[in-house]
Amino acid sequence: MSFKIILNKTGEFIIKRLAEFMGLALIICSILLFISLISYSPEDPNFIFPKNTEIKNLLGLKGSYTSDIFYQSLGLIAIIIPFSIFFTGINVFRKKKIFIYY
Repeated sequence: MSFKIILNKTGEFIIKRLAEFMGLALIICSILLFISLISYSPEDPNFIFPKNTEIKNLLGLKGSYTSDIFYQSLGLIAIIIPFSIFFTGINVFRKKKIFIYY
């Protein structure tokens, strides 16, 4: 085998593994965002009212801030975003392409 063929195959292998990693990262982020959104409590501390109260969000203070930002800016439509990210991550993982055009 020539050096050029080995280099091309190695490059393709690395790009496919990076695409798989990006797909898994998107799936994990979407699951964490969904957990943060469904465990939202208005009594949790947020950017507007930083209180020293017990945090009821399953992801703690960061989950409380994240869910508050999403609900304040998008409302209940924010629940759809994790599903969109989840299915995008599955497509990236399966097709092994970072840019998927429909």
